[in-house]
Amino acid sequence: MSFPKISREISKDQERVQIKYLTEDYELILNRNKCTGCGTCARVCPKEAISRGPVGASRKFPTREDIIPEVYDPEKCVFCGTCVYMCPFGALTLKKNGKEVPLDELKLISEGAVPKIDFEAKKIKSTEGTERVVKQYTKGQIEIIDEECAGGCDTCADVCPSGAITVPEKSKKGWESVPNVVVDEEQCVFCGACDNACPTGAVKLKITDVNYSGDFNEIFWEPLIERIKTLRWSEEEEVAE
Repeated sequence: MSFPKISREISKDQERVQIKYLTEDYELILNRNKCTGCGTCARVCPKEAISRGPVGASRKFPTREDIIPEVYDPEKCVFCGTCVYMCPFGALTLKKNGKEVPLDELKLISEGAVPKIDFEAKKIKSTEGTERVVKQYTKGQIEIIDEECAGGCDTCADVCPSGAITVPEKSKKGWESVPNVVVDEEQCVFCGACDNACPTGAVKLKITDVNYSGDFNEIFWEPLIERIKTLRWSEEEEVAE
C-alpha cells in the first residue's frame, strides 16, 4: 500500500476527509446538521481546499442544503484546522489518530499563527424554529438592494439561522411601497449565509470588524482577515478574472 492514502465520504449528515500516513492519520469532519452554509470555512482556508455549495445560476432558489460546503480537495488540504477554529457554528472537527484535536492544541494556535478569537456565544433560532449556538466574533452591516432583489424567492430568509430576515407581505394598496426584504440587525449575527445564498447579489453583507486579541503571525493572519471579509462570491470571481 502506498502512502499517503486519501479518502473522502459524504452522507446526508456528514462529510469526512481522511489522509493516512505510515504512522499517523488525520480526519476532517463536517457536521452538515450544524452547518448553515455561511461559507466561512471556504473563505478562510489558506489552501482553498474547501468549496461552497452551488448558488446563483446553479439553482433558481437555493436552499441551505445547496450552499453547505460539499467538496473538500484532499490534495490541497493540509489539515491545519483553520476552518475548525474559525467556524462560527462548531460544525467542523479535526481528528488525529482517531481522537478529536481540542482547539487549543491546534498547531496554528500553539505556534502563534493566529490570535485568540474574542467571541460572544449566542443562542439563536431560525424562522423554522431550529436552535443553534453561534460564536459571534464579527461586526458588520447588511443592505438589501431592492432593485436587484428577485422578490418572492425568500432564499435569504429561509437560510438565515437567526431569523433576522423576513419577507413582508405585499401591500393591497397600490400606492403603498413595501420593501422586498426586511432585516433586523439586532438579531443578525453577520454570518454570511444570506450573502452566500442570494441568487441575484441583492444581499450586501459587509464585515467591518473581527474581534481578536493577542499575538499572531502577520503573514498568515492578515490575509485570512481579508478573506473572511470577502462575502460576495460573484464579485470575488469577477476580480479573479
